[in-house]
Amino acid sequence: MPTIKKIEKKTASDQVYQNMRENIVSKQWKAGEKLPSEMELSSLYGVNRLTVRMALQRLNAIGLVETKVGDGTYVKNFQFIDYIHAVGDLFTNPKLMDDICEFRQLIELECARLAIERATEEDFAKLDSICTEYEDIKMNTYLPVDEEKLKILTKYDTDFHEQICQMSHNTLYSYCFAMARGTLEKYIYLTLKKRIEGWTEKGVSLFVGDFRHRAILNALRSHDFEECKKLYNDMIDYNIEL
Repeated sequence: MPTIKKIEKKTASDQVYQNMRENIVSKQWKAGEKLPSEMELSSLYGVNRLTVRMALQRLNAIGLVETKVGDGTYVKNFQFIDYIHAVGDLFTNPKLMDDICEFRQLIELECARLAIERATEEDFAKLDSICTEYEDIKMNTYLPVDEEKLKILTKYDTDFHEQICQMSHNTLYSYCFAMARGTLEKYIYLTLKKRIEGWTEKGVSLFVGDFRHRAILNALRSHDFEECKKLYNDMIDYNIEL
């Protein structure tokens, strides 16, 4: 018995949206380019202005274009990772928090391995810059740590690991990390907060001798994956109660 699919009835706005989207994705309309006016588009497509406006609203919603009041509509320099960052935290839930260590073992370690093979000097310079900023903040942080400083530390920590994923030069791995970033950032925040609370109770000076990010950077530069793997495993905390 053959598979029969019902014929889809597309509205005029759906067709205009799809055609405009294809023109943008194929770069027939390039980033920064101003699109024809609503009146011009309605004439080109043979539809009314409301139909064009509905299509433009959909393109605005997914970040492909930007409408400037009194000026017109422009094609945006769409970055999928930025889009994922914007919505990634919507998918954070307790189950994902339980899965984050397994994710890091699978994705981050593989990205580190690929980074050893593929990273450029420019990649390492960016990673070094993030690492230096992070270290400077840590060494100028004193107990008790306020909420704002903790969030800044968390951001730089997460930036460091995301940069390693980007150094793998595997687009899908970068997308995976970007999707998980909201959950990972929350995880790092909670683990860091718990560790700081423990250090405070024990009277331990904050971050003294803790330069694991720098050690990971050095291991990557030295093409020492086994050392990098060991450092990652030490960093990923399976036992913390979240």
